[in-house]
This record gives sequence, C-alpha cells and structure tokens, in this order.
Amino acid sequence: MILIKTYIEQLPPALEESASLDGAGYLTCFFKIVLPLCKPIIATVVVFVAVGQWNSWFDNHISTRANENLTTLQYLLYNYLNEAQRLAEQLKNASSGADMTQAMASISPKGIRMTITVLASLPIFALYPFMQKYFSKGIMVGAVKG
Repeated sequence: MILIKTYIEQLPPALEESASLDGAGYLTCFFKIVLPLCKPIIATVVVFVAVGQWNSWFDNHISTRANENLTTLQYLLYNYLNEAQRLAEQLKNASSGADMTQAMASISPKGIRMTITVLASLPIFALYPFMQKYFSKGIMVGAVKG
C-alpha cells in the first residue's frame, strides 16, 4: 500500500486539474487518469505478492497437517529436500563400500536443492514476461506539457 500511495502522490497534479476543468468527477479522474498511469506500480506489487505467496510453504505446513490432499507444490518440494538430506545422512553413516559412495555422489542433497530451486522458480519466470511491459520507465514522458 505504501508503494502505491507514494507512486500516486508523485503523479503531477496538473493531470487531475486538467481533467476536473474538463468536467471529470473524482471517480472519472481516478479510473481514467490515475489508474492507467499506475499500471507499472500495480504490476510490481502483483509480482511481489505472487512471489511471496508462491514461496510460502510454511503456511501450508502449519494449516494442512491433517489433510495431505491440500499440500502445495512448495511444501512438497520442501519435504523432498528434507527426505533427500535424510537419505544422504543415512547413506553416509552406513557407507563402507564403493557402491555406497557412488550412490551418495549421485543423490547429493546439493543436487536435489538445485533441482528444487529450478522447479520452484519456473512459474515466477513464466509470470515475469507478462508483467515486464508494465515496468517500463518514462510512462509519464509527454503526459503534461507546458
């Protein structure tokens, strides 16, 4: 809210004044002048909220312990990571032969962590190009003359 409020405050008051001189009311001025100029900040806030919501596995961990059908992808990936670390520790403690050492190298927790990172980032990478067109600077260039 602070980001959007600050962005709206920095808009030139001449835009609203010229709209009111042309007979626009408060709502018309907001929906036809201010809101279209706020697309970049709204897109930024949408991306921030989407990333925050996408990465929130802890909410799912707390609220859905009773029903495993409600598990989110982030929580599932978190469980996979914990399971991979647990298996690596078990293999490390039980390894005495060359076969076990090679098995440990093939399923390292670091490799699992990198795979999970890529899987968790793909939807955000898919969302960003659609929102990128709103991030452009200079949207106000030429809006007020004089």
